[in-house]
Amino acid sequence: MLVALVKRIQKALNKRDWPLRIISSIGHDLREKRIKWLNFSGSYTFIDRSKGSQRLLIILAGYKSFLWPLTLERIAKFVPSDIDVCILSSGLYSAPLAELAERQGWSYLYTKANKVSLVQNLAIAVHKEAKWIYKLDEDIFISEGFFEGLLESYLRIKEEGLYNPGFCAPVLNVNGYSYINFLKTINADEEYRNKFGELKRAVNGIKAHSDGEAAKWLWQKSLPFDEVAKRLRSQPFNYSAAPHQFSIGAILFEREFWEEVGGLRTSLHEGVLGIDEENLCQDCMKFSRPILVIHNLFAGHFSFGLQEPAMRQYLPEIYPQLSLKVSETDEEENLQNQVSFFVH
Repeated sequence: MLVALVKRIQKALNKRDWPLRIISSIGHDLREKRIKWLNFSGSYTFIDRSKGSQRLLIILAGYKSFLWPLTLERIAKFVPSDIDVCILSSGLYSAPLAELAERQGWSYLYTKANKVSLVQNLAIAVHKEAKWIYKLDEDIFISEGFFEGLLESYLRIKEEGLYNPGFCAPVLNVNGYSYINFLKTINADEEYRNKFGELKRAVNGIKAHSDGEAAKWLWQKSLPFDEVAKRLRSQPFNYSAAPHQFSIGAILFEREFWEEVGGLRTSLHEGVLGIDEENLCQDCMKFSRPILVIHNLFAGHFSFGLQEPAMRQYLPEIYPQLSLKVSETDEEENLQNQVSFFVH
Protein backbone atom coordinates (compact mmCIF):
# COMPACT_ATOMS: atom_id res chain seq x y z
CA MET A 1 0.00 0.00 0.00
CA LEU A 2 2.76 2.44 0.96
CA VAL A 3 4.73 1.68 -2.22
CA ALA A 4 1.70 2.34 -4.39
CA LEU A 5 1.08 5.66 -2.61
CA VAL A 6 4.69 6.78 -3.16
CA LYS A 7 4.40 5.95 -6.87
CA ARG A 8 1.19 7.99 -7.19
CA ILE A 9 2.81 10.98 -5.50
CA GLN A 10 5.87 10.73 -7.77
CA LYS A 11 3.63 10.54 -10.82
CA ALA A 12 1.73 13.64 -9.74
CA LEU A 13 4.93 15.55 -9.12
CA ASN A 14 6.26 14.57 -12.52
CA LYS A 15 3.12 15.93 -14.16
CA ARG A 16 3.39 19.18 -12.23
CA ASP A 17 7.02 19.86 -13.20
CA TRP A 18 6.48 19.57 -16.94
CA PRO A 19 6.85 23.36 -17.44
CA LEU A 20 10.24 23.25 -15.75
CA ARG A 21 11.34 20.31 -17.88
CA ILE A 22 10.29 22.09 -21.07
CA ILE A 23 12.10 25.29 -20.01
CA SER A 24 15.20 23.25 -19.18
CA SER A 25 15.09 21.54 -22.56
CA ILE A 26 14.68 24.85 -24.40
CA GLY A 27 17.57 26.32 -22.39
CA HIS A 28 19.81 23.39 -23.32
CA ASP A 29 18.96 23.75 -27.01
CA LEU A 30 19.67 27.49 -26.91
CA ARG A 31 23.04 26.90 -25.23
CA GLU A 32 24.00 24.35 -27.87
CA LYS A 33 23.02 26.70 -30.70
CA ARG A 34 24.98 29.54 -29.08
CA ILE A 35 28.08 27.35 -28.79
CA LYS A 36 27.85 26.27 -32.44
CA TRP A 37 27.35 29.89 -33.50
CA LEU A 38 30.48 30.91 -31.57
CA ASN A 39 32.46 28.06 -33.11
CA PHE A 40 31.96 29.44 -36.62
CA SER A 41 31.29 33.16 -36.22
CA GLY A 42 34.06 35.61 -37.01
CA SER A 43 35.65 37.74 -39.72
CA TYR A 44 38.24 35.94 -41.85
CA THR A 45 40.13 36.05 -45.13
CA PHE A 46 40.66 32.91 -47.19
CA ILE A 47 43.20 32.74 -50.02
CA ASP A 48 42.02 29.59 -51.74
CA ARG A 49 44.38 27.32 -53.66
CA SER A 50 42.69 24.06 -52.73
CA LYS A 51 42.32 21.14 -55.13
CA GLY A 52 39.20 19.62 -53.60
CA SER A 53 41.14 16.77 -52.00
CA GLN A 54 39.61 14.36 -49.51
CA ARG A 55 42.66 14.91 -47.29
CA LEU A 56 43.36 18.30 -45.71
CA LEU A 57 46.32 19.51 -43.67
CA ILE A 58 45.77 22.60 -41.54
CA ILE A 59 48.89 24.23 -40.06
CA LEU A 60 48.36 26.59 -37.14
CA ALA A 61 51.12 29.20 -37.38
CA GLY A 62 51.97 32.84 -36.84
CA TYR A 63 53.73 33.23 -33.50
CA LYS A 64 56.96 31.18 -33.66
CA SER A 65 58.68 32.38 -36.81
CA PHE A 66 62.09 31.28 -35.54
CA LEU A 67 60.98 27.67 -36.10
CA TRP A 68 59.55 28.03 -39.59
CA PRO A 69 62.82 27.33 -41.47
CA LEU A 70 62.81 23.96 -39.72
CA THR A 71 59.22 22.90 -39.14
CA LEU A 72 57.42 24.36 -42.17
CA GLU A 73 60.21 23.36 -44.53
CA ARG A 74 59.88 19.80 -43.28
CA ILE A 75 56.17 19.88 -43.99
CA ALA A 76 56.81 21.23 -47.49
CA LYS A 77 59.24 18.41 -48.20
CA PHE A 78 57.24 15.51 -46.79
CA VAL A 79 53.55 16.34 -47.42
CA PRO A 80 52.08 14.25 -50.27
CA SER A 81 51.02 16.23 -53.33
CA ASP A 82 47.41 15.04 -53.14
CA ILE A 83 46.81 16.64 -49.74
CA ASP A 84 45.30 20.12 -49.63
CA VAL A 85 47.38 22.31 -47.32
CA CYS A 86 46.12 25.44 -45.59
CA ILE A 87 48.17 27.64 -43.26
CA LEU A 88 46.11 29.24 -40.50
CA SER A 89 46.87 32.39 -38.54
CA SER A 90 44.71 33.29 -35.57
CA GLY A 91 44.32 37.03 -35.03
CA LEU A 92 46.96 38.21 -37.47
CA TYR A 93 48.12 38.35 -41.07
CA SER A 94 51.69 37.21 -41.77
CA ALA A 95 53.27 38.29 -45.04
CA PRO A 96 56.02 35.62 -44.80
CA LEU A 97 53.41 32.91 -44.29
CA ALA A 98 51.31 34.25 -47.16
CA GLU A 99 54.40 34.21 -49.39
CA LEU A 100 55.30 30.68 -48.33
CA ALA A 101 51.75 29.53 -49.06
CA GLU A 102 51.84 31.12 -52.50
CA ARG A 103 55.23 29.59 -53.26
CA GLN A 104 54.09 26.11 -52.23
CA GLY A 105 50.63 26.33 -53.80
CA TRP A 106 48.98 26.18 -50.38
CA SER A 107 45.93 28.06 -49.14
CA TYR A 108 46.11 30.67 -46.39
CA LEU A 109 43.33 31.59 -43.97
CA TYR A 110 43.54 34.16 -41.21
CA THR A 111 41.03 35.61 -38.77
CA LYS A 112 40.59 39.04 -37.25
CA ALA A 113 39.96 37.62 -33.78
CA ASN A 114 42.68 35.62 -32.04
CA LYS A 115 40.67 32.44 -31.49
CA VAL A 116 42.56 29.29 -32.46
CA SER A 117 39.47 27.09 -32.47
CA LEU A 118 37.59 29.49 -34.73
CA VAL A 119 40.33 29.62 -37.40
CA GLN A 120 40.52 25.83 -37.47
CA ASN A 121 36.75 25.42 -37.73
CA LEU A 122 36.53 27.93 -40.57
CA ALA A 123 39.34 26.20 -42.48
CA ILE A 124 37.68 22.81 -42.21
CA ALA A 125 34.30 24.29 -43.14
CA VAL A 126 35.55 25.90 -46.38
CA HIS A 127 37.29 22.68 -47.50
CA LYS A 128 34.01 20.93 -48.04
CA GLU A 129 35.44 17.83 -49.76
CA ALA A 130 37.92 17.00 -46.99
CA LYS A 131 37.05 13.82 -45.11
CA TRP A 132 40.39 13.41 -43.36
CA ILE A 133 41.86 16.30 -41.37
CA TYR A 134 45.51 16.47 -40.39
CA LYS A 135 46.37 19.24 -37.96
CA LEU A 136 49.91 20.42 -37.17
CA ASP A 137 51.16 23.24 -34.99
CA GLU A 138 54.07 25.38 -36.12
CA ASP A 139 56.34 23.92 -33.41
CA ILE A 140 56.00 20.29 -34.55
CA PHE A 141 58.82 18.51 -36.39
CA ILE A 142 57.90 15.70 -38.76
CA SER A 143 59.91 13.37 -40.99
CA GLU A 144 59.44 11.26 -44.10
CA GLY A 145 56.36 9.05 -44.10
CA PHE A 146 54.55 10.93 -41.34
CA PHE A 147 51.30 11.56 -43.21
CA GLU A 148 51.11 8.12 -44.78
CA GLY A 149 51.95 6.42 -41.50
CA LEU A 150 49.31 8.27 -39.52
CA LEU A 151 46.51 7.51 -41.98
CA GLU A 152 47.55 3.87 -42.40
CA SER A 153 47.56 3.43 -38.62
CA TYR A 154 44.14 5.07 -38.25
CA LEU A 155 42.64 2.81 -40.92
CA ARG A 156 44.26 -0.27 -39.42
CA ILE A 157 42.78 0.50 -36.02
CA LYS A 158 39.32 1.00 -37.52
CA GLU A 159 39.64 -2.29 -39.39
CA GLU A 160 40.55 -4.11 -36.18
CA GLY A 161 37.24 -2.89 -34.77
CA LEU A 162 38.29 -2.57 -31.15
CA TYR A 163 38.12 1.25 -31.20
CA ASN A 164 36.54 3.97 -33.28
CA PRO A 165 39.17 6.71 -32.91
CA GLY A 166 38.48 10.27 -31.92
CA PHE A 167 41.91 11.18 -33.20
CA CYS A 168 45.23 9.48 -33.75
CA ALA A 169 48.58 11.01 -32.87
CA PRO A 170 52.25 10.05 -33.14
CA VAL A 171 54.62 9.54 -30.26
CA LEU A 172 55.87 13.02 -29.36
CA ASN A 173 59.20 13.37 -27.60
CA VAL A 174 58.15 16.28 -25.35
CA ASN A 175 54.74 15.13 -24.17
CA GLY A 176 53.46 14.05 -20.77
CA TYR A 177 52.12 10.74 -22.03
CA SER A 178 54.15 9.61 -25.02
CA TYR A 179 57.63 10.61 -23.83
CA ILE A 180 57.73 7.33 -21.90
CA ASN A 181 56.91 5.31 -25.03
CA PHE A 182 59.72 7.15 -26.80
CA LEU A 183 62.22 6.51 -24.01
CA LYS A 184 61.32 2.84 -23.73
CA THR A 185 61.81 2.38 -27.47
CA ILE A 186 65.34 3.78 -27.30
CA ASN A 187 66.07 2.08 -23.93
CA ALA A 188 66.53 5.38 -22.09
CA ASP A 189 63.60 5.29 -19.65
CA GLU A 190 65.64 4.32 -16.59
CA GLU A 191 68.30 6.87 -17.49
CA TYR A 192 65.60 9.57 -17.51
CA ARG A 193 64.21 8.35 -14.18
CA ASN A 194 67.64 8.46 -12.57
CA LYS A 195 68.34 11.95 -13.91
CA PHE A 196 64.98 13.62 -13.23
CA GLY A 197 63.64 11.52 -10.37
CA GLU A 198 60.38 10.47 -11.98
CA LEU A 199 58.87 8.54 -14.84
CA LYS A 200 55.22 9.43 -14.74
CA ARG A 201 52.50 9.98 -17.33
CA ALA A 202 50.42 13.12 -16.84
CA VAL A 203 49.08 16.06 -18.79
CA ASN A 204 50.87 18.49 -16.45
CA GLY A 205 52.70 18.68 -13.14
CA ILE A 206 55.67 16.64 -14.37
CA LYS A 207 59.11 17.65 -15.58
CA ALA A 208 58.47 16.48 -19.14
CA HIS A 209 55.87 19.26 -19.27
CA SER A 210 57.45 22.07 -17.26
CA ASP A 211 61.22 21.59 -16.93
CA GLY A 212 63.41 23.14 -19.62
CA GLU A 213 66.30 20.81 -18.81
CA ALA A 214 64.02 17.82 -19.29
CA ALA A 215 62.95 19.15 -22.71
CA LYS A 216 66.60 19.65 -23.70
CA TRP A 217 67.47 16.12 -22.57
CA LEU A 218 64.55 14.61 -24.49
CA TRP A 219 65.62 16.50 -27.60
CA GLN A 220 69.20 15.33 -27.18
CA LYS A 221 67.88 11.77 -27.29
CA SER A 222 65.82 12.65 -30.40
CA LEU A 223 68.87 13.36 -32.56
CA PRO A 224 69.78 12.86 -35.33
CA PHE A 225 66.06 13.48 -35.76
CA ASP A 226 65.42 11.68 -39.04
CA GLU A 227 67.41 8.65 -37.95
CA VAL A 228 65.47 8.41 -34.70
CA ALA A 229 62.17 8.75 -36.57
CA LYS A 230 63.28 5.99 -38.94
CA ARG A 231 64.18 3.78 -35.97
CA LEU A 232 60.71 4.13 -34.51
CA ARG A 233 59.10 3.45 -37.90
CA SER A 234 61.02 0.16 -38.05
CA GLN A 235 59.25 -1.06 -34.89
CA PRO A 236 56.19 -3.36 -35.11
CA PHE A 237 52.83 -1.62 -35.34
CA ASN A 238 51.46 -0.85 -31.90
CA TYR A 239 49.32 1.77 -30.22
CA SER A 240 47.67 2.69 -26.93
CA ALA A 241 44.75 4.76 -25.71
CA ALA A 242 45.77 7.84 -23.73
CA PRO A 243 43.93 7.89 -20.37
CA HIS A 244 44.09 11.67 -20.00
CA GLN A 245 44.20 14.87 -22.06
CA PHE A 246 46.69 14.66 -24.93
CA SER A 247 48.32 17.32 -27.10
CA ILE A 248 46.55 18.08 -30.38
CA GLY A 249 49.65 19.58 -31.99
CA ALA A 250 49.95 16.69 -34.44
CA ILE A 251 46.77 14.72 -35.02
CA LEU A 252 44.51 13.11 -37.61
CA PHE A 253 40.73 12.94 -37.29
CA GLU A 254 37.70 12.41 -39.49
CA ARG A 255 35.37 15.15 -40.61
CA GLU A 256 32.37 13.18 -39.42
CA PHE A 257 33.69 13.27 -35.84
CA TRP A 258 34.33 17.02 -36.08
CA GLU A 259 30.74 17.44 -37.30
CA GLU A 260 29.39 15.16 -34.58
CA VAL A 261 30.93 17.27 -31.80
CA GLY A 262 29.86 20.54 -33.46
CA GLY A 263 33.36 21.76 -34.26
CA LEU A 264 36.20 22.72 -31.94
CA ARG A 265 35.01 24.71 -28.94
CA THR A 266 35.61 28.45 -29.23
CA SER A 267 35.94 30.86 -26.32
CA LEU A 268 34.02 34.10 -25.97
CA HIS A 269 37.33 35.88 -25.38
CA GLU A 270 40.40 36.24 -27.58
CA GLY A 271 43.79 34.76 -26.83
CA VAL A 272 42.49 31.87 -24.72
CA LEU A 273 44.82 28.93 -25.33
CA GLY A 274 44.09 25.25 -24.81
CA ILE A 275 40.30 25.35 -25.00
CA ASP A 276 40.35 23.51 -28.34
CA GLU A 277 42.49 20.72 -26.90
CA GLU A 278 40.63 20.47 -23.61
CA ASN A 279 37.19 20.22 -25.18
CA LEU A 280 38.22 17.92 -28.04
CA CYS A 281 39.70 15.49 -25.53
CA GLN A 282 36.53 15.72 -23.45
CA ASP A 283 34.46 15.02 -26.55
CA CYS A 284 36.58 11.95 -27.24
CA MET A 285 35.54 10.59 -23.85
CA LYS A 286 31.92 11.73 -24.18
CA PHE A 287 31.41 10.05 -27.56
CA SER A 288 33.53 6.95 -26.82
CA ARG A 289 36.04 8.00 -29.50
CA PRO A 290 39.37 7.42 -27.74
CA ILE A 291 42.68 9.23 -28.21
CA LEU A 292 45.05 6.73 -29.79
CA VAL A 293 48.83 7.15 -29.85
CA ILE A 294 50.77 5.29 -32.56
CA HIS A 295 53.93 3.87 -30.99
CA ASN A 296 55.89 3.36 -34.21
CA LEU A 297 55.37 6.87 -35.56
CA PHE A 298 57.50 9.73 -34.22
CA ALA A 299 57.31 13.52 -34.22
CA GLY A 300 59.08 16.21 -32.26
CA HIS A 301 57.41 18.88 -30.15
CA PHE A 302 59.74 21.85 -29.61
CA SER A 303 58.57 22.60 -26.06
CA PHE A 304 55.77 23.57 -23.75
CA GLY A 305 55.57 27.21 -22.65
CA LEU A 306 57.60 26.96 -19.45
CA GLN A 307 60.33 25.07 -21.33
CA GLU A 308 60.65 27.48 -24.24
CA PRO A 309 63.31 29.84 -22.82
CA ALA A 310 65.70 26.95 -22.23
CA MET A 311 64.93 25.42 -25.62
CA ARG A 312 65.49 28.70 -27.46
CA GLN A 313 68.93 28.87 -25.90
CA TYR A 314 69.57 25.25 -26.90
CA LEU A 315 68.26 25.46 -30.47
CA PRO A 316 71.42 26.83 -32.15
CA GLU A 317 73.33 23.82 -30.87
CA ILE A 318 70.95 21.28 -32.39
CA TYR A 319 69.90 23.31 -35.44
CA PRO A 320 72.16 21.45 -37.93
CA GLN A 321 70.65 18.11 -36.92
CA LEU A 322 67.13 19.41 -37.54
CA SER A 323 67.71 21.32 -40.75
CA LEU A 324 67.02 19.69 -44.10
CA LYS A 325 69.83 21.65 -45.77
CA VAL A 326 72.12 19.14 -47.48
CA SER A 327 75.10 21.46 -47.80
CA GLU A 328 77.27 22.00 -44.73
CA THR A 329 78.01 25.53 -45.96
CA ASP A 330 74.30 26.28 -46.20
CA GLU A 331 73.77 24.86 -42.71
CA GLU A 332 76.49 27.01 -41.20
CA GLU A 333 75.26 30.16 -42.95
CA ASN A 334 71.65 29.50 -41.93
CA LEU A 335 72.72 28.81 -38.38
CA GLN A 336 74.72 32.04 -38.13
CA ASN A 337 71.78 34.03 -39.46
CA GLN A 338 69.43 32.50 -36.88
CA VAL A 339 71.60 32.44 -33.75
CA SER A 340 71.22 36.11 -32.80
CA PHE A 341 67.44 35.82 -33.02
CA PHE A 342 67.22 32.52 -31.16
CA VAL A 343 69.07 33.68 -28.06
CA HIS A 344 67.13 36.88 -27.46
